[in-house]
Order: sequence, then structure tokens, then C-alpha cells
Amino acid sequence: MPLERRLSESHAVLWAVVILASLFDIVTTMVGLERGLTEGNAVARAFIETYGTPGVGLLKFSALVVVVVCWAWFDDRRATAVLTAFALVSLAVVASNAVTLASV
Repeated sequence: MPLERRLSESHAVLWAVVILASLFDIVTTMVGLERGLTEGNAVARAFIETYGTPGVGLLKFSALVVVVVCWAWFDDRRATAVLTAFALVSLAVVASNAVTLASV
């Protein structure tokens, strides 16, 4: 484990994308739920059924904790891969949510 992780410019950009995409994911999911849509992800659906709409935020927070731990633990190459993968998946989910909301 690195003794100290320095925030490179590329990691700062990736973190910004991860955080913004995560926020948009939460917002679009909550809007969809308010409009009567159901959650498509089984894990997210279980969190929502257990904790209500705050379950969306709880799940996303839990996922972000895992990303932070991986980012801090892994070497730069793997840390970049983790951030990139999480950002891309989150952006894809937001795009899917937006398309779904636009069609309702």
C-alpha cells in the first residue's frame, strides 16, 4: 500500500467525473422512482426495498467507499483503471436513466 497517495491531475478529473456521475445517477434514479418506474438493478432494488429511497444514496455511498479504498491501495495504473471503470459505468447508467426518463 502506498504510504501517501498524491492526487494527480488525471485522477482529479476522474474523481470529478465519478462524483458528478454518481450524483446524477442518484437524482435520475429518484426521479424515475417518483414517476413510478422500478429500479432495474437487483442490488439497488433490494437497497430501495429495505431502506426506501435513501437506499439509493446508501448504495452509491457504499460503492464510493470501495472505490476510495481501491484508489488508495492500488498502484497508479490500477487506481486509474478503477476510477475510469467506475466513471464509465456511472455515465452509462446516467445515460440509460436519462433515455428512460425522456421516454416516460
